[in-house]
Amino acid sequence: MTLPRVRAILEAVRPIAHGDTLTGIDNATNTRLFMRTGMLLDGKPARVPDLSENALRAVMVRRPLHDHLLTTLGLGAASIPQSVLNLLFSGGNMASGAKAPSDEVGLGHAVRRVYPSLALLGGAVDGFVLPRSRLRLSAWPVAAEYAWALAHVAPDLVEAARTVSIFDLLAEETRTRGTGAESSGNQMLYTYETLAAGTRVVVEFTLDAHTPPEVTGALAVALEQWDGFLGGQGRQGRGRMVFAERPALDPGPYLDHLAGHADALREGLVTGRLGTERVLCAP
Repeated sequence: MTLPRVRAILEAVRPIAHGDTLTGIDNATNTRLFMRTGMLLDGKPARVPDLSENALRAVMVRRPLHDHLLTTLGLGAASIPQSVLNLLFSGGNMASGAKAPSDEVGLGHAVRRVYPSLALLGGAVDGFVLPRSRLRLSAWPVAAEYAWALAHVAPDLVEAARTVSIFDLLAEETRTRGTGAESSGNQMLYTYETLAAGTRVVVEFTLDAHTPPEVTGALAVALEQWDGFLGGQGRQGRGRMVFAERPALDPGPYLDHLAGHADALREGLVTGRLGTERVLCAP
C-alpha cells in the first residue's frame, strides 16, 4: 500500500535564524550556532546545519490550524480552559497523577472524529495520549550534504543540491540589545548564525493510509493560513519564507466539517469535553 505523500518546497526570501538546541550559546565562539543535526560526511560523524521538523510542524501546521479553528468558531483564549489551549497549540500534557480511563481508546477516537485537526496532529489530554497523529513531517535543505537523501525523496532536486554546500550558506549577524541599565548607551552585542536568503527546503508530509478527506483538508487549511515565518528574529524580518512549490490539497471537506459541526466543536472546547461525555481537559 502506497501512503499518501505530498511535498512543499520552501524558499527563504530573508535569512533564516534557527538556533541550535544542543549547544545554545555555550560554545567556544559565544555565537548562537544554527540548528545542527548528526550526519555521516565522507564516512565521518559531523554536525550539519539543518531545520527542526518539530519547529516546522508547529509553525506550519499546528499554530495556524488552531488559530483558524478558534477564529472560525468565534472563540477567544479567555473562554477556553488553559489545558485545552495547551492541547491545541503545543500538543498538551497529561496531568500529574492522572489515571487513564478504561475506555481511553474509544474516547480518543471520538475526539478525532469531532476534531480533524487533532486527528491530524495528535496530542495529550489530562488522562491519556490521543491515538497517534496521522501526519508525519520530514524536511531536507537543498544542499550538497543532503543530496544523498534527496536522491531518494526528491530526485528532481539532486542536481541543484550538488551546486552548493550548506556550510557556504551560513553567515553571522551581530545585533545589540539593552542590558537594563539606566544608561541608554549601555548595549550588549550578540551574534547568531543564519542560513542565506535563497536557501530552499523540501518539506514532505506523509499521511496515514485511509486518512479521511476532512483531515487532509485540515492540512490544506494550515498551509493556507501559515504566515510564512520560520525560526527566530522574526521582528527583524528573519525567517520569511515563500512556497516555491505548494501541495495541491482540497480544504473543502475540512471547512464543510467546521460549518456542519460548529456548535459541537465550540461546546467541546469550552467545556473541555472535546465532543465526548467526559471532561478530558479540566479547567
